[in-house]
Formats: sequence, structure tokens, C-alpha cells
Amino acid sequence: MDRIIGAIVAVVLGLLALAGVALMGSTGFSGDKSSKVASDITQTVTNARGQFVQSSNGYTNFTTANIGSMITAGIFPTTMVRNNAVVDQWGNSVTLANSNNATVGSITFGGGGSETAKQCAAVVNALKDYVSLTVGGTTFTPTTQPDAVTAGAACNNSLSITLAFQ
Repeated sequence: MDRIIGAIVAVVLGLLALAGVALMGSTGFSGDKSSKVASDITQTVTNARGQFVQSSNGYTNFTTANIGSMITAGIFPTTMVRNNAVVDQWGNSVTLANSNNATVGSITFGGGGSETAKQCAAVVNALKDYVSLTVGGTTFTPTTQPDAVTAGAACNNSLSITLAFQ
């Protein structure tokens, strides 16, 4: 009888340990996606600055309509390109635009995939060197950068992020 009870306890403890490992793996994967999104967007901004700003047109051609040509030019990390379209790590379509007489480019991502408010807040806090970062009706600037509370509040309102850069 003791042997049977011992076996049952061992199985239950094994299942609990397995559940704990799965939970830790899921949490780690979630954080990894957030850092990949931030890294992909940062690399896109760096590449766009290098290939657009130096031309007399500025960011005139930095639009969603020109994504195919920008993929060919290497503006986007390969992890963002799927079937000749650009998506973030969560599977959301990425849209591009320009403003301020084509002196500012903007990238909109997030908002419709499998991301969580926690992942959104992690991305918002990781992004730097922008003109503005708009999330859920809240706009952050270099002088009003997000912290954990403001990023979390903005991401609770919307998961869509728009980063404007020069």
C-alpha cells in the first residue's frame, strides 16, 4: 500500500514539476518575443535612416505601398518578411508612412496578433531614439519617455504602437 501511495505522490510531483517548467518556458518565450520585436523595429529604423535620409526625397517613399521594393533593398530584418509582406513577431501587418514634409518616417505595428499588454509594455520601454511613440492614445517623446506604469497604462488601452523617427 505504501508503495502505491509513494508512486502516486511521485507522479503528482512529477506533473507539478513539468507544469512549472512549461510555465517558465512560456514566460521566457513571451519576453523573448518582446525583445525580438524591439530589436526588429530598431534595426528597421537604423536601415531606413541609412537609406532614406541622405536622399533629397527624405522619407517620401517610406510608405506601405513601397514595401516590396524596401524588402529588396534590405530595409527589414529577414525575420519580419513573410510572403513578400512585412509583419512583426506577433504576426501583425506592419504599416509605414511619412509626415512633416517627408522628414519623419513612421512604423505602426502590434495591435491585432497574439501579443499581450505585458509584451506591449516591454516593447514600449525598450524602444529608444524616436521623435514620438504613440500607444493607446498616449504619446511618448524623448522628453516624456515611458516608465513601467505609463507604458502599462498605454498598452492597456491599445496594443497598436506607432514609432515616428527622423
